[in-house]
Amino acid sequence: MAIRKDLKPGLPEPRVTGSTGPVGGGAKPNPNQYNVGDGGGAKPNPNQYNVGDGGVYGTKLDPMAEVTIGGKKFSGTEAANYLIQLKYTGQIAEYNRISGLLNAAYGKNGNSQSNFESAIAKAQRAKVDFDVILATDALNNPDVAASAQSLANIIRSVQRTATKYGISLSDTEAKNLAAQSIKQGWDAATLNEEVARKGRVEGVTGESAKAIDDLREYANAYGIKYNDEWYANATKAVLEGRQSLDTFQNTIRDVAKSRYSGFASQIDAGLTTKQAASPYIQSMASILELDPNAVNLDDPTISKALTGVNEQGAPTVMPLWQFERDLKKDTRWRYTKNAQDELLGTGMQVLKDLGFEA
Repeated sequence: MAIRKDLKPGLPEPRVTGSTGPVGGGAKPNPNQYNVGDGGGAKPNPNQYNVGDGGVYGTKLDPMAEVTIGGKKFSGTEAANYLIQLKYTGQIAEYNRISGLLNAAYGKNGNSQSNFESAIAKAQRAKVDFDVILATDALNNPDVAASAQSLANIIRSVQRTATKYGISLSDTEAKNLAAQSIKQGWDAATLNEEVARKGRVEGVTGESAKAIDDLREYANAYGIKYNDEWYANATKAVLEGRQSLDTFQNTIRDVAKSRYSGFASQIDAGLTTKQAASPYIQSMASILELDPNAVNLDDPTISKALTGVNEQGAPTVMPLWQFERDLKKDTRWRYTKNAQDELLGTGMQVLKDLGFEA
């Protein structure tokens, strides 16, 4: 039987579970030690690994049978050595994850090697993932099949919630959340918040996409711009229940009042910056013959008019008459029908003043 030899020098020797002879010596493996390859002659021993023990879990694992831990498949012997390898090879995140599950299932200091091997043995016998066994043991439910089904139902609920929110979760993250939900007795609202907290907001589909679109539209109405990360973080905080949508809307309004100080009182009265600036937008659209919907608050001409300062350095909004006069100095105005009509009218008046009649 092959033994893993990839530990660093000075680490403890790997545990060899189920071995009856020296490692690497001349002892030949007994083909019937695990009731395999006996041509049907040897009778299985139902209790060799404490199978058929009336529902009482045993601790002996099968060194050869596969088991899945954290999405990775191992033989029993490889699995038995896995926890100590994690600890001494710097894979702390995964070591802490497994230790946390063991403690949740078996109480304080539950992350012992014996508990670890016992859980592996149960997973082998029940043919389920190692994580499922720890979740069912946390329920103190001897019926692994029923508990595994219960866990599977919660995993599906987690995945549906993630889809609904437009949040990305790995299979392992979904299983861990489901196990925590069982252990800690989360209600539906708490489970939803934890899904939002653990997952990554993609903002492409679901409620996160709608929340991002709503916040972006709200900010645009006030002439404020944020990057994608700001919208994603704000949406995540709302879905987690840490903040309300009103909190971020208030932030947007406060920033708008600072940027467009001349409209602060109107914003306080309930108008958006775009509504307060509507006369300027309509005048610009009319004089330059533009689509009003295409004129935004971040247009340099509009922005200059709305964010000026007076001689004392106080914020001020350019008078509308001055804004309209300046628009006719814009090179774009020369190419409008307005400009051509006005210039033609001026020329005709000059001729008339000189005594020429059309």
